[in-house]
Amino acid sequence: MSFIESHRDDLNDRQLEAVLRTEGPVLVLAGAGSGKTRVLTYRIAHLVNDHGVPLPSILAMTFSNKAAREMQERVKALLNFDQALPWISTFHSVGARLLRRYGQKIGVGSEFVIYDEGEQRTMIKDCMEALKISDKDYNPDAVHARIGKWKNEGKSYEEAQNSRAAIFDDVCLSVYEAYTKEMQKAQALDFDDLLLKTYHLFRADEELKAEFRAQWRYLLVDEFQDTNELQYKLLMEFLNADHNICVVGDDDQSIYGWRGAKIENILNFDKVFKKAEVIKLEQNYRSTATILKAADLVISKNEMRHEKTLWTDKGQGEKIRYASVTDDRSESSFVVTEIQKQVRAGVSPEEIAVLYRVNSLSRGFEEECLKKRIPYRIIGGFRFYERKEIKDVLSYLKILLNPSDVMAFRRSLNTPSRGIGKTTLEKIEVAASAMQRPIALFVLEAANLPAVGRGREGLAQYRRILERGFMGLRSNESFVDLVMDILEKSNYVTNLKNEKTPESSERLENIQELMSAIQEFEESWQPASDLQSGDSPLKRKLADFLERVSLIADVDQLDSKRTGVAQESRQPQVTFMSIHAAKGLEFKVCFLTGLEEGIFPSARSFDDYAQLEEERRLCYVAITRAKEKLYMTRALRRRTFGSINMNLESRFVRELPKELFEITIDQAEEQSDIYGYSYGGSTFVRSKGSQKEAVEFEYEFDQRTDFDFNFSKGERVVHPSFGEGVVQKIEVLGSDECLTIQFQRAGRKKVLAKFVKSA
Repeated sequence: MSFIESHRDDLNDRQLEAVLRTEGPVLVLAGAGSGKTRVLTYRIAHLVNDHGVPLPSILAMTFSNKAAREMQERVKALLNFDQALPWISTFHSVGARLLRRYGQKIGVGSEFVIYDEGEQRTMIKDCMEALKISDKDYNPDAVHARIGKWKNEGKSYEEAQNSRAAIFDDVCLSVYEAYTKEMQKAQALDFDDLLLKTYHLFRADEELKAEFRAQWRYLLVDEFQDTNELQYKLLMEFLNADHNICVVGDDDQSIYGWRGAKIENILNFDKVFKKAEVIKLEQNYRSTATILKAADLVISKNEMRHEKTLWTDKGQGEKIRYASVTDDRSESSFVVTEIQKQVRAGVSPEEIAVLYRVNSLSRGFEEECLKKRIPYRIIGGFRFYERKEIKDVLSYLKILLNPSDVMAFRRSLNTPSRGIGKTTLEKIEVAASAMQRPIALFVLEAANLPAVGRGREGLAQYRRILERGFMGLRSNESFVDLVMDILEKSNYVTNLKNEKTPESSERLENIQELMSAIQEFEESWQPASDLQSGDSPLKRKLADFLERVSLIADVDQLDSKRTGVAQESRQPQVTFMSIHAAKGLEFKVCFLTGLEEGIFPSARSFDDYAQLEEERRLCYVAITRAKEKLYMTRALRRRTFGSINMNLESRFVRELPKELFEITIDQAEEQSDIYGYSYGGSTFVRSKGSQKEAVEFEYEFDQRTDFDFNFSKGERVVHPSFGEGVVQKIEVLGSDECLTIQFQRAGRKKVLAKFVKSA
């Protein structure tokens, strides 16, 4: 009996069709909770078991390590296979693997390190300083974002020369060139480089491309709606003439346009591949019918989508609980009180999530949980591998792997403090550059180094650490022993113990957690088949560990520092997270909060239809995280940017029929003198408490010409959160000016004049 025959009952009809359609281009439109991972893994098992396709001939890519691990484990279980599956991976891991092996063909050494966001920002700032570009005139984050956009379009700085659209682009191009050169000097790549350099590698080496096209006979892509322009181009380089490519995704869950994802990739797939088979997975295994109806009604307003309708056999389920409350404090109190009720009813806190459009909304919920001693955790907050003590320890490992890594050198040299001043550091870097030697090797080999006083002994201690580390890499000792020796010789742990503060105790615990992670990694590590000659197993082990750490995404780890009720942190915890971070997860009970115009949907989408459609997709994602119970909340008044604002109810609530809701209105609101406003087209209806005053008025900008304007079109202004920008348009709203501003970092936004000042 074939594999698929023996597993026929595991698949519904549409899933089976997607698994069996192995040849040619296939687009699987997988609605939320419709079992797309099952389709991908069973498809791989079917190809291997029933068609005799070798595993190395299948390239399957997704976006997060979490998704890749899940796919790997499921495939190994189906195939009864216990080896690593290197070509079931993330896009970035595939790029890193190819560049480790073949990158030297385009000048990328096999020992490159991957710089995280913080290291990239520091490098950008250093380049701007060297070019005498003031960070007051040009925001480094905006420059960094522009460079990232070029990279995601597949453009090196030479290729980006034709992309000038403004003076700002000229500045960014000069920084891009300097940044590229400094990264090459440090033998470092950023996340975008892992894809860009791989793309250039395949474009430059036709023989290598032909080799892998012959090997990879079947391509599978998960979350295809999240691919950007460069990832799409890379796929086309990987794809051979047979066009055996199966992409799985949901255009209704395309929520990463702000970081370069192109929804057109999935919308146009069957237009690019004329013979593509389109299969829709519409049966949802997660949510109740009521929740799915709400999701479908919200998303049906979008025009840029493939038509599909989710359905379920799980039953109608409970109505959506909608709460309209007086202010954000009332919202926090309501949500946490309802969490307590759900827990008392037998729902585990692990099955409860509070979702919000912007991370700043979490503060009120956190404070309320702390007050009522409800354990919670934050996803997408300050991550474990971004903590100072973890980055300190990793800097020693990075400099051993790549002696040219200037960022790791600067961090490890004076951590803990060794009395080596900035002037000495600069002299060392200049001397190493003049000698054209990797900076760590220069420090190790130079007879005389520029240091005086305490710094001389500090440098001597640092050299001993390097000597021990490089000797260890050449030996067959364990990874754990190497790190333990570095911690001992650097006095890092000793210094933390001597501090005897709650903060130092927590840092020591985090280092212990890091050692556990290293031990766990070492026990499960398997040498790759392409281990380079001359590489010791420990050196490759170190490279693989640092690569894994660098490629961990937000969703792959939880924030243990921002955990409520620390002494009870081992208890089941309620999850707080942004909607973006919630994608791919599911919970029995979900609270969707902050449903107000200007918050969700975001104000930046008001004059951009494409952005509004993405906000609607984000709402669809949020609703479909709930399995059994969904709450929606909005506050009439909310504190934002230091002032109290009146907020209109979100259109995402107004568009849903009342029969889906069980409605709760805060009693304080009914007894107050606050007026609420509900939206209908361009008209707002004013109501006081539960009594509607049949008073309709047009909410529009005043066109008076006698208004005393404080700003003028083209003026440069500064906003406390959005940074610098240029006024594009001025309108009158009540007694204030409403400015449309093009911000360097945050893009185009409408803000009240009272929140900005002249630059």
